[in-house]
Amino acid sequence: MFRSPLSRRALLAGSLAAPFLPGLARAGAEDDVLRVVAPWEYTSDDPADIGYILTRMGIAETLVQVEPDGRLVGGVAASWTLSQDRLTWRFTLRKALFHDGTPVMAEAVAASLKAAFIGESLSAVPIDRVSVEAGEVVIRTRTPFSLLPAFLCDYAAVILAPSSYGADGKVRRIVATGPYRLVSVDGKTTLESERFDGHWAGRPAIARTRYTAVVNGDTRANIAIAGDADLVYTLAPTAIPRIDAAGRMKVRSLTIPRGRALFFDCGLPQFGDVRVRRAISLAVDRDGIARAILRHPDSRATQLLPPILASWYRKDLPALGHDLPAARALLDEAGWRSGADGIRSRDGVRLAAKLLTLANRPELPVMASALQAQLRQIGMEIVIEVGPGNSVPAAIKDGTMQLTLVSRTYVNVPEPVATLIPDFTRERSNWGSVRWDGRDRMRQLTDAYVASFDDAEKDGLRGRMIRLLADEMPVVPVSWSEHSVAVSGRVAQVAIDPYEARYLVERMKLA
Repeated sequence: MFRSPLSRRALLAGSLAAPFLPGLARAGAEDDVLRVVAPWEYTSDDPADIGYILTRMGIAETLVQVEPDGRLVGGVAASWTLSQDRLTWRFTLRKALFHDGTPVMAEAVAASLKAAFIGESLSAVPIDRVSVEAGEVVIRTRTPFSLLPAFLCDYAAVILAPSSYGADGKVRRIVATGPYRLVSVDGKTTLESERFDGHWAGRPAIARTRYTAVVNGDTRANIAIAGDADLVYTLAPTAIPRIDAAGRMKVRSLTIPRGRALFFDCGLPQFGDVRVRRAISLAVDRDGIARAILRHPDSRATQLLPPILASWYRKDLPALGHDLPAARALLDEAGWRSGADGIRSRDGVRLAAKLLTLANRPELPVMASALQAQLRQIGMEIVIEVGPGNSVPAAIKDGTMQLTLVSRTYVNVPEPVATLIPDFTRERSNWGSVRWDGRDRMRQLTDAYVASFDDAEKDGLRGRMIRLLADEMPVVPVSWSEHSVAVSGRVAQVAIDPYEARYLVERMKLA
């Protein structure tokens, strides 16, 4: 049953909910509004920062899009071709309109792309030039780059109208091409949008949407229990039974190409020796975490990427194990000796680190506490720091990152190598390990991979990349992830996108 006011149950969710509740309450009397709750705040108008919110809510589109089954389809582009020398890609555009009523022209698309190619994933593309010829967008690369259409799905590459930009070239407002038009932004927390009748694919069934950012996981769970939203994304596993039992919303889940993992500053004396990183991996009780914290035994990671990524998952790779005696033996071999307090040290350096994790995924702080206890058993001391969503990139940038536990997607674009490149081929990435001495070897593999158009060759390179990461352990996988969303009974045709690119609200209907 649809409730008009926000219920007392959600009002009692806690003081952290207070800034978000008015926006949710207003929705109650508006039967044509789809109310979406998720953890992600709207921190700027820069697509590199918040483009994923715009694509998920159907406000902005990229040149190419990915369907939930993995097919690449046209977004703003109707089709594309590749030249015989495999350097020049031509994109034919749809007859589409921007939300300000102006037609989508190749010049505007090219301008958006030029700004996007400095982003995390897209900076890996060896761009020679982006130009316009005969009304088509032409992208020429310096070397063959077989994955360009997949990379163009990156949310940083959303296509914006010329009226989006100020005189300084920065985005000042969002004027895009999606099935929904952004109407208002209330601080960092609430986005209002309405359907765009001029969308090239037709008119969506739902008239309006309201996106509300609720960072606190307990608050999101209480909103779902009270039934005070239509879709609630990113839920703690422990909350799911309570949400289902309340009967107001039902949770749907899907294993996705996202993993929870430990990343290191490999330049620190604590983590520079691969034997230490292997010992940490052996100390992690993945099965215990999967069962007791995640309530999903099959989520324990046996390697970096899950079986849903069939072309990357290696069935012949030995599964990651839990073996405390073997972990201690590795640390002994590496010269780390236990002190009076049980914490190991070597050459005056304690085997200790600050573990930075994030508040916006509610399971991560709980997992961090479990890892703290597990690593203590091999003589390692962990101090946990829980920060906001941008704290990991900030710590990497300012050099204070030591050890992180994050939930990392491997399909920011629908090709995992787009994440492996920034995470493991650079001295410093935004999210991955830093100062790993294997980055040059990984770069040789990724360079060969993106240049290849041969399926058999690419499969061999995928195997070599995964085995290099398994041998050198610049990342310690802990668990694979479930994408969970609580769904109200009044919403029909809800689909879960394993690529987390779109919520597909334009395909939904309200009862």
